[in-house]
Amino acid sequence: MSALLQIIDLSFSRSQNTLFENLHLSINAGDRIGLVGHNGCGKSSLLQLIRGDEEADSGEIRTPRGLKIGWVEQFLAPSLGEKGLLEAVLEVLDQQDIASLSWMAESQLLTLGFKTQQFHIPVKDLSGGQQNLLLLARALLLKPDLLLMDEPGNHMDILAMGHLQNYLTSQCPCPYLIISHDRHLLEKVCNKTVFIRDQRSYSFDLPFEAAALRLEEQDETAEKHRQLEENEIKRLQATAKRLAIWGREHDNENLSRKAKTIEKRAAKLDGEKTNISSGSGLSLRLDTLQLAAKQILTLEQAKIFTPNHERQLLEVEHLVIRPGERVALLGINGVGKSSTLECIRQSFAGSENNSGEIRFNPRATLGYYDQGLESLNVSQTRTDWLRDQIDSDITCDNDTIKKTLINAGVDYQDFSRQVNTLSGGERARMMFMALQLNQPNLMILDEPTNHIDLFGKQQLSEQLKASGATLLITSHDRYFLEHIATRWLWINNGSLQEINSSDAFYQALLDNTQAVESSVQLGENEHTTIDTTAGENSTENSNEENALQRIDWLEAKLRDDKARKTKNQKPVLQEQWQQELDKLWSQLE
Repeated sequence: MSALLQIIDLSFSRSQNTLFENLHLSINAGDRIGLVGHNGCGKSSLLQLIRGDEEADSGEIRTPRGLKIGWVEQFLAPSLGEKGLLEAVLEVLDQQDIASLSWMAESQLLTLGFKTQQFHIPVKDLSGGQQNLLLLARALLLKPDLLLMDEPGNHMDILAMGHLQNYLTSQCPCPYLIISHDRHLLEKVCNKTVFIRDQRSYSFDLPFEAAALRLEEQDETAEKHRQLEENEIKRLQATAKRLAIWGREHDNENLSRKAKTIEKRAAKLDGEKTNISSGSGLSLRLDTLQLAAKQILTLEQAKIFTPNHERQLLEVEHLVIRPGERVALLGINGVGKSSTLECIRQSFAGSENNSGEIRFNPRATLGYYDQGLESLNVSQTRTDWLRDQIDSDITCDNDTIKKTLINAGVDYQDFSRQVNTLSGGERARMMFMALQLNQPNLMILDEPTNHIDLFGKQQLSEQLKASGATLLITSHDRYFLEHIATRWLWINNGSLQEINSSDAFYQALLDNTQAVESSVQLGENEHTTIDTTAGENSTENSNEENALQRIDWLEAKLRDDKARKTKNQKPVLQEQWQQELDKLWSQLE
């Protein structure tokens, strides 16, 4: 089988930091590869090398002539913010092709879960997950031979993630290489897994879970071999030392020569020892000042609005949060999770709140993790940025800042690197360093795991639990929330409900008992609203072409669902789809 792409003996360094050496990787037709590794190991850099945006120190990347590579970047370009959804997708085409290929862009958006009434919504008003789907649509419109995706699942709620997963598993027409820190997504959409660590690559023709298990088995075997080798080295060194002493004491040159020979054997074995993984080299640490009190935050008749204050999202009649509680805020995109957290943050900062009352314990100190990492979009060095994030009442000198960076695994030569050039994972760790320096006892964490690797998520979970801080968390990573939260709040139908576990929320999504798919609003930013009463049944104003596209999509959904086992089918949705199909056909007649 001829490879679409071959990476041979590839080495690359950044800021005197070697990311990988003698890397090998082949991508063939039909490959769906998950690229996994610690933050900062070079995953995004590898994709940039493949695209030609970076130049390798040595080695080569071989591709057939004319290979077209699609690219789904990690961050949305600011220039797209004011454009409409469809306009932003069509932008990738040549001007003369836009009119003739507009239908293809519309079809691609419908396939990825968008609705026709969303086509003209400004990109800045979409949720982070929807923006990632937009970037995927842009890449696919160019009909690539190979697709590269840098963390496309970030910011996605369960519905958007479902659209992404469904597309990659059953509809993506080309092989792809995907960077992701979502175990579930990797397991479902990849048939091959490549780990990058210790400047090397480890490739397995297996989905993620089986590959991770195989890598763990290799590590265990390597550790056993390493221990045997070190024991042998110690034995040889002891023998050489003993022979050298005897040679001197008895003036025996033969013993001295044997001692030197054995020393060389020990040195050679030491230089060829089995490699043992050194881990990520990065660490997370969170220190907080714990608060002894009955309550740290109280909300009374608090009304949460969209940022433009035009629409009320929910009302919190009464909520008391006690010190040390770790509260998970659940809800689909658009119901007001981020707006609720932002309202609390603004109230702490002293902004007037005329819609109810939000009170804090006088000794509460607040730390905020912004899911968009907006504060890092500046041309500042790591040290300067951290210095600006420290609260005015916190005493922190330059040595403390440098020690924090070093303890987090940042090399000294990278202290001066500008934060707006860092990867998503590196930016996330900068945010946590700022929290560590400020030591808040109340933390608002809005999607804190979006850019953190699998190892980092586990580390973050342990640090958050050990910190003793009071937490308000939103996250689409169910595995992470299950290990963190001690309390669950569900924003549902405009009110805040307390539930005993997250099961009710996730079951409602899976069973569609709350008609989730037809009530999704625009997204976490909640700047604009669409008519939620229309949902998937709103096609009255569609032209004939859109109606035919819609019919094709609905028939496929209905056919696929009926092909499932009876217990896994969705009769309610089937009825909705059939009703809409009947309506569309009657309109065309």
